[in-house]
Amino acid sequence: MSAGLPVVVSVAAALVLALALERLFPHEPARASWLANAGLWAVATGLRALVFGGAEWQVAAWTESARFGLLARAPAPVLVAVPMTVLGLDLVSYLWHRANHRLALLWRFHRVHHADPALTAVTSLRFHPGEILSSLPVRLAAIALLGAPLGAVVAFEAVFGAANALEHANVDLPARLERALELGLITPALHRRHHSVSRAEHDANYGTIFSFWDRLGRSRCPGASSDRFPLGLAAGSTGAPRSLAAMLLEPFRRATR
Repeated sequence: MSAGLPVVVSVAAALVLALALERLFPHEPARASWLANAGLWAVATGLRALVFGGAEWQVAAWTESARFGLLARAPAPVLVAVPMTVLGLDLVSYLWHRANHRLALLWRFHRVHHADPALTAVTSLRFHPGEILSSLPVRLAAIALLGAPLGAVVAFEAVFGAANALEHANVDLPARLERALELGLITPALHRRHHSVSRAEHDANYGTIFSFWDRLGRSRCPGASSDRFPLGLAAGSTGAPRSLAAMLLEPFRRATR
């Protein structure tokens, strides 16, 4: 069985669940940009496969066989290796996401994600190929240095992909459940604040799986399902590219922050 199959199943299931929750408990009326966002995802996924293939699985398998990296040299039992891998790679993702907001070149590609005129589960598919391709070497280096075994990397990718789909959902959670979840996890309300037009708010809540990285990094901005505020990019910063061609060309346009 391909190592990527559990990841595909996990992400697909999370996307279906997120879409169902949007129908049952919508935060606000929103029309998902299905065609353009799915098209961008297809281009990015195709280029990633063409350039990197199954590099994540290959690097993870190599760390096990070569006993390279922290967890491989220890060696750590599976009950330690899996949570440590998920924690370690999610921390790297937090730091990389933060860099995407701080560095002008990276922001040019990442702003395509923030420019979605409607924040829904389908927004989780909206990442420019340039952002995907630039992030992979960072992820591969982290896997190697951590010495993450193959099974742990598969577990991380499955959880990370599912969290990405669910946190973009246009859904309101019950207040008590939301308060409990956000102690450790990124909720839709917390991530919705990250998509605010306010720069002070969208330069916050960088986590994907765990919310405590933002507490430790002093980048947390409170959010609740009851909050209502404008989403997307501030007026005058850039347009909201709706077609696939426009999104692919967006990083090469001249635009303010």
